[in-house]
Amino acid sequence: MQDEKIKGDSAKGRVLILDGRQRSTLAAVRSLGKLGLAVTVGEDSLPCLASKSKFVANSIRYASALSDPKGFISDVAHELSRYKYDMILPMTDITMSLVMNEFENLSRSTDIPVAGKESYLKAIDKGKIIELSQSLDIPTPKTYFINDLSELNRIRSELNYPVVIKPRQSKYLTSSGWIDAGVDYAYSFDELNRKLEIYKNSPCLPLIQERVSGPGIGAFLLFNRGEVKACFFHRRIREKPPSGGVSTLRDSIAPDPVVKDYSIRLLKALNWHGVAMVEFKQDSRDGTPRIMEINARFWGSLQLAIDSGIDFPAMLYQMTTTGDVPSKFDYEIGVKSRWLLGDLDHLLARLLKSDSSLRLPLNYPGRIATLVGFLKFYQPKMKYEVLRFDDIRPFLFELKEWLKQLTK
Repeated sequence: MQDEKIKGDSAKGRVLILDGRQRSTLAAVRSLGKLGLAVTVGEDSLPCLASKSKFVANSIRYASALSDPKGFISDVAHELSRYKYDMILPMTDITMSLVMNEFENLSRSTDIPVAGKESYLKAIDKGKIIELSQSLDIPTPKTYFINDLSELNRIRSELNYPVVIKPRQSKYLTSSGWIDAGVDYAYSFDELNRKLEIYKNSPCLPLIQERVSGPGIGAFLLFNRGEVKACFFHRRIREKPPSGGVSTLRDSIAPDPVVKDYSIRLLKALNWHGVAMVEFKQDSRDGTPRIMEINARFWGSLQLAIDSGIDFPAMLYQMTTTGDVPSKFDYEIGVKSRWLLGDLDHLLARLLKSDSSLRLPLNYPGRIATLVGFLKFYQPKMKYEVLRFDDIRPFLFELKEWLKQLTK
């Protein structure tokens, strides 16, 4: 592990934020740095996006959480022993999982503002969330649980294709490293059988679900030991890739009262603590929002919530250091957040690739409309996610890295 710089001893408090490549980390850095806190950013290579912010006090390099999990934990533990940190914020699934695996040890050195290990493991298990939702009368996709491949014949007559093959967790740590267990689809019983074969030696088989079509709805919440303190909603306008992925332009919207109620009930049942994103899909057949999963960490579009008036990182810090924080549910509707270089990638994909190769729906905006939309560099209530003239260096670093990839 190596320090890039050391400063901030006169600050009001100290926070360690992991995953410095993430734009959500940059948002948290700016939020907490503006409070006068000494923010240390960690990543497995330096410099990185968030480390370039003027609000960073220290930058540390640690072993890769992906390729060297034990080294990563050792480096994080070493950093926590060097300074008294008020809290640590893992910002991705992998670092969160590793930190939670060492919850008892690491929590002796700093506060990990997440529900306990038991609640966390339940929250990231999609099967347990489906079962909990059903017990709370929260709508779910029709889901089949099987313990052995021989049980497929039992449900064969009930399946309507395509079906979704959904691993219980997005990522698994094995003796040979991390496995990225993505969602897959099967269009016939034979294909389902074949695709499940790779899981036959797995300790837990994936869920088999009906495919629910419709727009995604996400509720973003902050809880203090089972009590909701903040809630925020947004919608995606453009994504990278265009067919669906990371949002490049999004705006704040009024809360969906039904989704809000379901999300609060679900997290209360988990006695949740800290932040979480609860994802639903609005079923195109009847408009019913159906639970998909819980993300037990900060989300990618965090900056939009902050710009709209709910500063989740600042609220989380106050709650962690003082025990509570005033509730905040009102925010400005219609605020837009634009990731400029991601939006440029969206534009280039739309201009240079065919509709069929991008798998676009029939009503997707055409090339001219996409170009016109991209050229709207100024819109009322629109703010740029990375590009901030009062903290320009992260954008310049991102632009340099983007140009490197373009010339490869």
